[in-house]
Amino acid sequence: MLGGTPEQCGRMLAPFLKKSGTPLAGFCSSEPGGSANAASPPPGEGVRTFAKLHGDRWVINGRKKWVSSATGWDRKGADILCVVCRTAPDAPPEKAISIIAVERPASGIVFERAIESVGHRAHLTPQFGLENVSAPRHNLLGEEGGGLALTAASFTGTAALVGIFGVALMRAAFDFALHFARTERRGGVHPIIEHQAVGYALADAKMTIEAARYLSWRACHAVDTQSPAADELAIQAKIYGSETAVRVIIDLMRVVGIDSYDHEAPLGRLLQDALALPIFDGGNIGVRRRQLHSMLKRPDYEPLLASGAA
Repeated sequence: MLGGTPEQCGRMLAPFLKKSGTPLAGFCSSEPGGSANAASPPPGEGVRTFAKLHGDRWVINGRKKWVSSATGWDRKGADILCVVCRTAPDAPPEKAISIIAVERPASGIVFERAIESVGHRAHLTPQFGLENVSAPRHNLLGEEGGGLALTAASFTGTAALVGIFGVALMRAAFDFALHFARTERRGGVHPIIEHQAVGYALADAKMTIEAARYLSWRACHAVDTQSPAADELAIQAKIYGSETAVRVIIDLMRVVGIDSYDHEAPLGRLLQDALALPIFDGGNIGVRRRQLHSMLKRPDYEPLLASGAA
């Protein structure tokens, strides 16, 4: 949608707009060994998946990891894989990397393993190889060599959504902890919500949830309306929403006490899911804070732009 031509969008998105079927797609950016420095110039490795033109087809070789649903239902590949790869080995990074859409069926996708993740247990994030995977030349998305900018644009919208993930997890944890505090006496006379320490902890959690919710909502709205503040707000929502979720859920586990460590309670599972939020979709330390830092250094940076975004 961001880089495709009308023909590419019409052809490749059609299966996803039908009322039947279960098509899958994957954005193949992350690689084994990490991708935080995708734009690193030599001697840095940057993107290590390569694509070369042979006649009118791209031939792709490399390995990818942490790509949602990438190997499909049968481990032979999703219906569409948008592969971030190096297409000009000797060019500077901002002109060397492209995105190529690989449509199923495509031979050469080699499933290596299903990652045993701590949380998000129903989510398939495989490690796999691309061995001479072929795609037609006209499946290049956007401009050749423009893959870094297109990748960054793709992750802007998803950054805002990570904040929403965090809000959802915090809400679920809060609902459980509030009910627990209202009904449990823990061997005492009164429900534990009557104690100030518990009441204050719940109040602090609720205020934090609403703050994260509003920031994430503003970020999503800015992305939808293509506001000039969208990049900054989306990254802020990602960082704040994800890190807040971990902290708030741990605080609510303190309210519940040892029973929060029992899987009959949902808090442990919610925390396991929340732990991924600061480190996936561009880790907060390796990627997201760097992006904000770069914005702050720009001579044309306007500090109040995000504050005034409609």
